Amino acid sequence: MKDYSLKSGERYATLDHNLIGGDHLWRYRYAAARIKQAHAAPYGADVFCGSGYGARILAEETQGYVLAIDGSSEAVACANQKLHHPGVLYAAKLFPFQLPTAAFDFVASMESLEHVKDYEAFFWVLAQSLKPGGQLFISAPDENTMPYTGYVWHYKHFTPEEIRSLARENQLEEVAAFSTSCQIFKDGKARMPYHYQMANDQPLAIGEGDTLFFEFRKPAP
Repeated sequence: MKDYSLKSGERYATLDHNLIGGDHLWRYRYAAARIKQAHAAPYGADVFCGSGYGARILAEETQGYVLAIDGSSEAVACANQKLHHPGVLYAAKLFPFQLPTAAFDFVASMESLEHVKDYEAFFWVLAQSLKPGGQLFISAPDENTMPYTGYVWHYKHFTPEEIRSLARENQLEEVAAFSTSCQIFKDGKARMPYHYQMANDQPLAIGEGDTLFFEFRKPAP
């Protein structure tokens, strides 16, 4: 059984941005900037949102509305209690679930794909929920630089081509691709978590970081 508690060690239990990894914050701020360029008052989803800091960034910086879903009822209760934002609705839900078809201007799913055993179905649910022209922002550990070794919270890590293949299968176009890092590297591999002391709030080329980050787009008809 997976541990879905807020303080399991897999979620940031804090809402203090000074205690959240710069890579996590950068991904959400990048997504918010891109969404703001493309949509006025957008409606989107953050799947899975953890303690909710990213959903709030998306809502505040885009002046839009976010459905924020997480598998931890404890994390969602914390977000509902402490993150009061009129543009965010938090909900607790474990996958599998369905999202409405062609409903969202954007979907963000940061470091979630690796937590879902049926990741292909999960990716399909995210992709089909986008409107034409909608944006998908998705991140996951890079198998090439942070190989999966039975990590207790994950089912697998991904190569860039595996994620690109999922996007192609779901008729999404690649807009941008980056890496980010939250670990110290040795011999080209991620070796040691070092979240707070690193200057890790910058995008890197694919293969230079431990976490893949893609922006995809559903083509307009």
